[in-house]
Amino acid sequence: MPSLETETTMSQKSEAAQPAWNKLRTELEQEKARLYQQIGHYPPPIAACDQQFNYLLDKQAKILQALARLSEAESDSLTAADPLKVVDEFMGSSAYLEAVTP
Repeated sequence: MPSLETETTMSQKSEAAQPAWNKLRTELEQEKARLYQQIGHYPPPIAACDQQFNYLLDKQAKILQALARLSEAESDSLTAADPLKVVDEFMGSSAYLEAVTP
């Protein structure tokens, strides 16, 4: 059973990671909104022939997957010994973030 001191230390570490999770979530949510707006204003495509539209739909799916994985990783970080490491691992493993990082 963890001691009160251990639980306090874990809580402090989790709190330290929260700003990073908030920033990542905000960036992904903004990109999601931008994509939804772009798709919503896209001219009617020619079925199965519009590569740009299909590309936008693919990006939309990736952003939704990234947001789901972010929620899971954020939850995992609450009990991790090093929550910031979980943030780094998420950033390094996110296919969406890799796709937009220069």
